[in-house]
Amino acid sequence: MRVMAHSISLSHALGMHPPRHPARARSRVELMVQADGGRRGVMRTNQHGFTIVELLIVIVVIAVLAAITVVTYSGITQRASNAQRIAAAEQWIKSIKAYVYANGSYPLTGSQIFCIGTNNPTDLDVNPDVDCGLTGNVKHDSVGTPTFNQAIATISTLPKFPSKSVDFGSYLTAGLLYRATDIYDPTGQNIPTYPTLIYALDGANQDCELGPLVVPFGGGNFVTTTAKNSATSGNGTGCRVMLDDPS
Repeated sequence: MRVMAHSISLSHALGMHPPRHPARARSRVELMVQADGGRRGVMRTNQHGFTIVELLIVIVVIAVLAAITVVTYSGITQRASNAQRIAAAEQWIKSIKAYVYANGSYPLTGSQIFCIGTNNPTDLDVNPDVDCGLTGNVKHDSVGTPTFNQAIATISTLPKFPSKSVDFGSYLTAGLLYRATDIYDPTGQNIPTYPTLIYALDGANQDCELGPLVVPFGGGNFVTTTAKNSATSGNGTGCRVMLDDPS
């Protein structure tokens, strides 16, 4: 009895209390283990991969978004390029008119049609020279360009026109073309005193924005038009702006 008493006293002194209800304590432990196992089972049940159908849907959605992005980007790039071309052409027209105002005539006369500016491409035909248009075997090259550029440079800095070529149906064109004399035929008068500035925009049926625009009338003659461009062919739009009569 004394030994048991001492054991009980020692247990109380050490804070070791035997469980009052061992069966109840075990049942709590079992419940906790079962609950934890249930949670893990639910987690394992919810962890599953994508089905083939779901993956195909994701791939299709990504492809559609990519296509929309490419088309949007191409449209933005085209508009930016055309805006740059129109702005450069407008600046050239102002410089040419300023020269005429100061000198009373255009830099060159006659029937020449040639590139103007300094950044025309060299890849529009088989010859490694500078040109800005090609129609079959007829090339619009830089003949007369130095004289024209030097004349305009006395008035202003030469505007730069984008040199990227435009697909204009049966031929490529890039840069600016200047024709010293075109025959203007508004009422059958055949007045050969109107120079024209010619440039192309990327994309069919674009708005040239500058004017007055002229279109072929027949026999090499031209008349003004109220259309937004002078011609459209292939993936390009042609713009032919009539300059002022210097007389």
